[in-house]
Amino acid sequence: MPKVRKKTLDKKLLNEVLSSFNLATTNYKYFKLALTHSTYANENNIESNERIEFLGDAILGMLTAEYIYNTFPGMPEGRMTKIRATYVCEDANFSYSKELKLDKLILLGVGEELQGGRSKKALVADIFECFLGAVYLTFGINAVRKILEVIVFPHIKNVDNRQFIDYKTRLQEYIQTDHENTLRYVVVKEEGKPNEKIFTMQVLLDGIVLGEGVGTSKKNASQEAAKAALEKLAKQ
Repeated sequence: MPKVRKKTLDKKLLNEVLSSFNLATTNYKYFKLALTHSTYANENNIESNERIEFLGDAILGMLTAEYIYNTFPGMPEGRMTKIRATYVCEDANFSYSKELKLDKLILLGVGEELQGGRSKKALVADIFECFLGAVYLTFGINAVRKILEVIVFPHIKNVDNRQFIDYKTRLQEYIQTDHENTLRYVVVKEEGKPNEKIFTMQVLLDGIVLGEGVGTSKKNASQEAAKAALEKLAKQ
């Protein structure tokens, strides 16, 4: 088994992340806590980030709810709840963490590092909430809001949640297909100029059309087809 050097907090990279929001610190107490996974904590007999994750989760949910409430006046409570659930979830938080390069800052135990913990979706997603907790304790609520205004809120305003939800994977898991029952995605129509293509795709199971989607790329169209299929199956 290859040796893994004990990792310490990368203060340079952390400050690069913070500087993109005009923040700077020499007090790393809460950030080290936020980035300490339970496996690293157990190996070094220190506190893990589980408590600060609880704090960051609450702050993220509250500020996102505040933004939705103020941005969409008159929107019913049920719809607001669904929007918040879309942008405050594991898939979304994973994307935010990757954008901020927080996955490179996580302090992992040796075994977890060797098992690829730095790329595990749930683990990386949790770090985003931990990071927000550290920002709050170090700089205050307005600093957290500043980060969300760049990383989270633009997605809500533009309603571009497709990048966070992998409908194709969800459909595959829902169908639980084997080698005899394989999902296929096929292009059934292409329209527009070469640099402005619109694709229509269908997803089929054993030759039966489950759903159809339209997008500006085959990737987006196939995701829309999978989404339509899931909605159809949910009604049955």
